[in-house]
Amino acid sequence: MYKHIKLWLLLAVFLIFPLAGHAQPVSSVLSTAEPILHVGILTNQSSVELSASSKFSIINPDSAKVLATFEAKDTVTITTGKNGFSINNKPINAGKLELVMQKQSYNFSEQYLAVNKRRYRGGLTLQRTADKSGITVVNTLPIEQYLYGVIKNEISPEWPMEAVKAQAVAARTYALTNNTKHQAEGFDICATTDCQVYRGRDSEAPKALEAVDATRGLVLTYKGQLINAYFHSSSGGYTENSENVWSASQPYLRGVVDYDQNSPYYKWEKKLSLAELNQVIKENGYNIGSLQAIEVSPLTSPPVTSTDRGISGRVKTVLLKGTTGNIQLSGTKVRTMLNLKSTLFDIAIEKGTTEFVMPPLLSADRKKLSPDHSLLMNFDKITISPAPTIEPMDFVVITGYGWGHGLGLSQWGAKAMAEMGHPGNTEYFKDILRHYYKGVEIKKAY
Repeated sequence: MYKHIKLWLLLAVFLIFPLAGHAQPVSSVLSTAEPILHVGILTNQSSVELSASSKFSIINPDSAKVLATFEAKDTVTITTGKNGFSINNKPINAGKLELVMQKQSYNFSEQYLAVNKRRYRGGLTLQRTADKSGITVVNTLPIEQYLYGVIKNEISPEWPMEAVKAQAVAARTYALTNNTKHQAEGFDICATTDCQVYRGRDSEAPKALEAVDATRGLVLTYKGQLINAYFHSSSGGYTENSENVWSASQPYLRGVVDYDQNSPYYKWEKKLSLAELNQVIKENGYNIGSLQAIEVSPLTSPPVTSTDRGISGRVKTVLLKGTTGNIQLSGTKVRTMLNLKSTLFDIAIEKGTTEFVMPPLLSADRKKLSPDHSLLMNFDKITISPAPTIEPMDFVVITGYGWGHGLGLSQWGAKAMAEMGHPGNTEYFKDILRHYYKGVEIKKAY
């Protein structure tokens, strides 16, 4: 993957970034060259609009043949055709297209290519989407410039600089660790939340660039290997062990105390009528009749030892009991079904009348909860009409904490730590990282 870095030194008249030679899994993080990333910014598009800040050509990278040349700011529409592509409705027999921009030495750093009016650094390649008929657009550029377009989308660059620098190191590490995630689709990493949100030059900010430059090449390692540097918005007071979110146990992804109490997502609530909850269960393909009970251990102060919850209290499993059957779901599935911010939640039944049959089991202070409750709520204790009629004034109250999976760096927690850190300590971002990723080293990769 590193051989393409030579192109930056060999640019003469045109900028060319070939797609061949995908990044391979990193076994050693020490190198002398800055890695190049191939970022899939769009997939399966029926058409795309291209432009550039200076004169540019579209070539067939397989033959190096120039297919068309355009002036600066010209708009070009690319569509898919029977044998390849069409450029402004003119059929072109080519398996790939590449934009080659004329170099202007007086403002080289300000040059850009544009896709659908969004500006990007580096180079652009268009190819057919794997197993589909649409167009995939790949942006090829050095990883540091890629990070310029990531940071603002993942954390506020206006937050304390040490928190933004911690995010930059985590994002760089995550990109290098996952640089073969989309190899089968013809690029290294995507531009969405499935990887990291990347939006090119239009999402850059001065303080984001400052944080990237200040941490250039720094990555997180554990026993000499790059880590999976997961991060999230807010943990709800305690991060989680990796095996309680995904199957693999990672020694550096351990639950720790978080400092995200000032996050707007620290505590949240969602109410659903029993009818709405029954409908959601049915729409997701679970035919258990009318819901009668939900069983899960109540949320207590971490570290939590209940088998159906993780160390932070995040729900691992929930048992739904209905009139015609039962189903056990993962906390992640419940979160998806109900569109919850996290799996760190508790549930209670609320009556719409003055009668309150079963009080909420979740206190504002989790430490006051009794750990010996086992039955979260039981619909048998509530007077309701026979199924399928359910009184609309009965509600399921879900009270939760945090936003995200709860693994690794908590962005709101990092903000709080940076605010509490010693003023003028430009290395404090390392303390933040070592708090959220246990036993790691911070190394210069290039």
